[in-house]
Amino acid sequence: MTDVGLSIRSYSTSPLPKPHTVYHIQVRLPMRSYTVLKRFSDFVRLGENLEAAVKDDLPFKLPTKKLFNNTSTEVLELRLRELDKFLKEVQSSSDARWRLSDPWRDFLGLTTKGGIRSSSVLAGSATEAGLMMPSGKNVGDPVVWLETLHDTKTLLHEARKYLSDRETTTSGADSRTAAAEAKKCLVQSGTKIVMLDRGLKQLASMVGQGELRRRTDMLSLVRKERDGLESLAATISRNTNAATTTVSSAASMLDASTPESDVDRQALFGNKSVLASVSSSARRVLGPLAETAETRQLDNRGLIQLQNDKMNEQDQTLIEFSKILARQRQLGVDINDELELQSEMITMLDEDVDNSKSKLKRADRQLRKVQ
Repeated sequence: MTDVGLSIRSYSTSPLPKPHTVYHIQVRLPMRSYTVLKRFSDFVRLGENLEAAVKDDLPFKLPTKKLFNNTSTEVLELRLRELDKFLKEVQSSSDARWRLSDPWRDFLGLTTKGGIRSSSVLAGSATEAGLMMPSGKNVGDPVVWLETLHDTKTLLHEARKYLSDRETTTSGADSRTAAAEAKKCLVQSGTKIVMLDRGLKQLASMVGQGELRRRTDMLSLVRKERDGLESLAATISRNTNAATTTVSSAASMLDASTPESDVDRQALFGNKSVLASVSSSARRVLGPLAETAETRQLDNRGLIQLQNDKMNEQDQTLIEFSKILARQRQLGVDINDELELQSEMITMLDEDVDNSKSKLKRADRQLRKVQ
């Protein structure tokens, strides 16, 4: 059992049977991880059971129990750190009697061989079957959930980069490679989003309502970002196919005519039948095309190349504009996250004020009785 990793990174308030604080113990085994919820009284009882099982005084220090103001944020944070230190000291102690005792294994939901007791684990085997990542981690774990969300954001960032490379590259092979990599990132991110959604349902009983709403909003933003990239990839694919077909048709028409001839230029700039066909296909009425200083010195192939350059410049401008919009969107997301955090802090402050008011009322009543 020396390869068991233990840590306490968060706590929450459980409403039943009456409001109380529970600490989230992250138990990490070589092939999997899970979370156990324990009250402070459970830690006190663990210390007593360990002393009874080992028949010796407990050499590890547990935090003392406070009679007053034991629900303030400062007290809970300090107690979390002290309980985390207590677990790690027992687990890493040179005296193996403590961590090999039955009370310790029962407290962490471990069997004698390092397996898992289903009665002590939050997610049972039937539920965990759909929450295991290919890496062996359980996405129902609050810490693993956040790590998976970060990996999903990284995949979406890479997908956006590949889509940008696909738009700017001039090589057909590079364009196809970028498209394939973007599709791969989008597929992997879609799989992770499904797993995150399942894990979010499991987290409903492990984290507070504020934290659950925050994670739900983060997952919703990630899902919207992926849907937007999917639409962008489909649009780029359609535009690329259409542009390839148009350029190929134009090149074929130019190859069939005599290069550098006045007839070709007349067909491009002065032939009314050509203008009529263009107008009909675009469903717009165009005036006569006039030569410019930029086009006058170009042959037919040069005109096609100029058209492609202009289209690439427009695409690059759109990409830069898209980047600006993405930065603005991320700024809005950051502001929203900050507002959510401030709202949760205000809610916690309100709860502390209410607790203080009730304590002051009780103290006032006791003082009146004394008087």
